[in-house]
Amino acid sequence: MRDVLLLRNRLALVAALSSAVLLGACNRGDRAGVDTAVSDTTGAIAAGADTVAGRVAGREYTNAELVALINTYNDAEVEVGKMAQTKATDPQVRAFARRIVGEHQALKTEVTNTAKQGNITPAMPDDDEDLTKDHQDGMRDLNGKAKGKEFDEAFLEHEIKMHKKVLDEVDDALGRNRNPEIRPLLEKARTGLSAHLKAAEDLEKKFGAV
Repeated sequence: MRDVLLLRNRLALVAALSSAVLLGACNRGDRAGVDTAVSDTTGAIAAGADTVAGRVAGREYTNAELVALINTYNDAEVEVGKMAQTKATDPQVRAFARRIVGEHQALKTEVTNTAKQGNITPAMPDDDEDLTKDHQDGMRDLNGKAKGKEFDEAFLEHEIKMHKKVLDEVDDALGRNRNPEIRPLLEKARTGLSAHLKAAEDLEKKFGAV
């Protein structure tokens, strides 16, 4: 959505600048025609912006893509959580890592059962919001961190980033209200993800991060 707004603002600026240049270059006798041309151009630009914005804003995941996306994230969280159980040294961070593993394993079971009951075949979307890439990059980064405070801080930062990313997608799906078959699952996922995000943010404050 931020990309859509940015696109609209840029196109509006182009239209405004074009108007100023054209009007400044013409004498009074020519301005009536220029005003009409500028108005037509501005309208065309605005229509183009709305068309592009509509395509971007209209992108939504199917039920099959949503269950695949959430379970891919569940697997990613279990993997990073298990790593944190061995590398984190702060007791609260280690406890959070255990919680992440257990609750994402439980959510995966629910997602899988919901898909089976609804006869939904998970299909990972081509555009996964860089979920897989961000997880892989995060794992490489965390593997390179020294055991202890350095790792603890990096782990919490990673968890905040990833939970915000997936929470945004779940919120978007719920906001569109077009996935009634899996809405209870999405609501439960949102509750769990929100709780994890808050826990990670609270722990991050312990290390003096803002």
